[in-house]
Amino acid sequence: MNRTSFIFKISVVVVLLFYGCGRPEICMHDVKSDFVISENLAVSLSRNALINKGIDVSDMEPVPYHFETPKRLFARGGRNNNSGYVLWHKIGESTLFEYSVSIEKRDDKIYCDAEKTK
Repeated sequence: MNRTSFIFKISVVVVLLFYGCGRPEICMHDVKSDFVISENLAVSLSRNALINKGIDVSDMEPVPYHFETPKRLFARGGRNNNSGYVLWHKIGESTLFEYSVSIEKRDDKIYCDAEKTK
């Protein structure tokens, strides 16, 4: 993936997160104030959010959001380590991503919102 496609991918996600998100669902309750969302938890929560929307994830995988090693799947927000997104697409597809799942910790809850990209 070249730099231009990476910038495009991030731009689409920013637009989706700002304009295209529906009503996020609570995906975790009773979260402690010092809790930080891990990469594995973010992937698990995003998978569950897709399943809750009726999407079959058996042939899907999360998409890394940058080129470095190790590959990261949870794109964290700038100043907030407890917000970000995970991108998903069908295994073997050449599409950059088909779904975006935003994840955000607010107070003692974690919210998830799965959206199909346009």
